[in-house]
Amino acid sequence: MDKKEHIAIFTTASLPWLTGTAVNPLFRAAYLCKGGERDVTLVIPWLTLKDQGLVYPKNVTFASPKEHEEYICQWLEERVGFSPGFSIRFYPAKVIISFYVKLFVNRLEHLSAFTFKK
Repeated sequence: MDKKEHIAIFTTASLPWLTGTAVNPLFRAAYLCKGGERDVTLVIPWLTLKDQGLVYPKNVTFASPKEHEEYICQWLEERVGFSPGFSIRFYPAKVIISFYVKLFVNRLEHLSAFTFKK
């Protein structure tokens, strides 16, 4: 029996922020797992409510990662026409506004391969 290839995609932005850095990895994850030949994990930033308000449009915020994940999956399914079969994991992130630029400060060294085991 062949083992499935596992792919983890890390990005520094996520929906509802409609930037290439948020949308492109999302579509990539959906299409890489289509057909069931690969296990795909999309790893995205989890922002505090305060930071969500600085970045996300139209006052959209999420009380929990689960709520955010449901929003992402619904948004994606409406656009690609199939149910995404990848998993979403979150890492803690922070937005720093300086010089009129929004910077994400991400600390990823605490993540390990064990984070992705089911």
